[in-house]
Amino acid sequence: MCGILGISSKNSLISEHQFRASLEMLHHRGPDNTGVIYDKELNLALGLKRLSIIDLSANGSQPMEDQENRIQLIFNGEIYNYKELRKDLEKLNHEFTSASDTEVLLHGYTEWGKDLFEKLSGMFAFAIVDKLKNEIVLVRDRAGEKPLFYSILNGELFFSSEIKPLINFPGLSKDINPLSLNQLFEFGYTPRSSSIFRDIRKLAPGTTLTFNLKTREHIIEDYWEISERILKTNLKLNVDESIENNLVSQLEGLLEKSVNSQLNADVPIGIFLSGGMDSSLITAIASRLRDKINTFTVIFSHYKKFDESSHARLVANTFATNHHELEANSINPAIIDELTYFFDEPMFDSSMIPTYLLSKTISSSCKVALTGDGGDELFGGYPHYNKLLRLRKISNYIPIIIRKGVSSVCNNLLPIGFRGKKTIELLSSDFVNSYPNIAEFFSNSDRKELFNNSKFKTQKIDTLIESNVPVIEDYISRATFSDFQNYLSEDLLVKVDRASMANSLEIRSPFLDREIIEFSFLNLPSSLKVEKNERKIILKKLAEKILPPTFQKDRKQGFSLPLGSLLLEEDWYDYFHQKIIDSDQDIFNHKAILKLLNSKYRIDQNAERLFAIVLFMCWVKRFNPSF
Repeated sequence: MCGILGISSKNSLISEHQFRASLEMLHHRGPDNTGVIYDKELNLALGLKRLSIIDLSANGSQPMEDQENRIQLIFNGEIYNYKELRKDLEKLNHEFTSASDTEVLLHGYTEWGKDLFEKLSGMFAFAIVDKLKNEIVLVRDRAGEKPLFYSILNGELFFSSEIKPLINFPGLSKDINPLSLNQLFEFGYTPRSSSIFRDIRKLAPGTTLTFNLKTREHIIEDYWEISERILKTNLKLNVDESIENNLVSQLEGLLEKSVNSQLNADVPIGIFLSGGMDSSLITAIASRLRDKINTFTVIFSHYKKFDESSHARLVANTFATNHHELEANSINPAIIDELTYFFDEPMFDSSMIPTYLLSKTISSSCKVALTGDGGDELFGGYPHYNKLLRLRKISNYIPIIIRKGVSSVCNNLLPIGFRGKKTIELLSSDFVNSYPNIAEFFSNSDRKELFNNSKFKTQKIDTLIESNVPVIEDYISRATFSDFQNYLSEDLLVKVDRASMANSLEIRSPFLDREIIEFSFLNLPSSLKVEKNERKIILKKLAEKILPPTFQKDRKQGFSLPLGSLLLEEDWYDYFHQKIIDSDQDIFNHKAILKLLNSKYRIDQNAERLFAIVLFMCWVKRFNPSF
């Protein structure tokens, strides 16, 4: 696990001082070692900050080169099947000098070229310089666990694990991308392939970017494509008990295989144990494979609704883990300012705070931790799946023109945060040909109310989510795939990566193993995910099999923050109030925002929206972008 940075310059010589200064901005991602290559012939620089997990010796250091000096590699992530790939390569007469997965990538690319990427199981973002072909290849994992940002301007290529090092170079502007800004305030995160900055993009999960060092042109290709296979899959909706039991056993076997491969490290490992079903299943299976594994949870003893510690404790006691609890009742709101440094582009998920605090606690005793991320998206864990099924059924009896008309009137008349407003908006959706926007931040009409329209041009962005979600006939498959493609990769995994790597902690997600992803979308009928008021049906059946009988399977909490309650407290209210009145950013309608803050009876509904606005204000002050 590392931070990577690279530049291929067309004309101007790369400043070594500038490059090293930018690389230092990734120090938190890899404090164990720094490696740099300057290739003056190619006018190329590669840098890496290493967090040593596998083969802690100097043999595993990067950048790594092959013996012929044809291939150079910088790699962020973990390859879980590297031992199997190494055996295959050794049979083909490859000799290794380290025990690292990085060297397996190097030899694998030498042997198989781009066919290597399809063989990989893991989380990764890496860059390969192939001097024989005169090209640089950037690669990102299938789910988007590891970040990779890039910019190609005037034939110059910049790429990095984070945005900070990129905007530190004078050639890259801080101009805001207006479409990304609209999506940020509508969905809480920026688009899948764009960033908040006009000149900087994300390499989408499951893709490669090949940059030709001669022509300075590039192409982006999928090395893993699942949506077309989902469209061709015709699963029976109803299965008998025998098939159902077989699918539960298949999932258990896949999960055990994934957890076992992800427990491999040369450093101590722990588990984020929220007390929810996903992390509890990971804990149960990990405890089969390792004795006295470390588990960690957050306690909100003053906020009983958000305190899952008793459920986490039940699981920890059942499986005899070495359990640790972090008391998080007194959280200083100034942590929002601190987090904007690590979240180079803003995203509006307040659970970044407990995730960051827990990561800080874990990092004092472990370098690696497992989580239950991905379970909700793959197996139907969110309440909006049930709501969408109900609304879809109702929509059959009301013409869409009427539904859209009612929604438009309500959107303009009802205040922000009015309970039921979002449901009316969802009912207006075309459930046959599209997938509705379930995010509850700021609609187009909300943005017109809260922002200075002469400075912030609001745009309707309904099609952005639909553009990467095919119209899958099975509605639950369509819904879960949308969340996998968008919310998971652009919100949850971003939150976990930035919050953990800020504390030099590597997070692994066993549910996001390639075989489990493909099992979920290609082999599992939606009737074992969501039905009427039931969710995560197959995971509950697995839980009945391996978790304690008294474990409550119907809770949905995770590492959440009691933000509505906190905003009723003086220090949090004063912090938010001061940030709003001190903000000199003329894109906002400050009077309307203060009205939101002072609507105490609606504070629960608007707490996340207020967090979004204040975090964005803090981010703008730190990064000083151009609107």
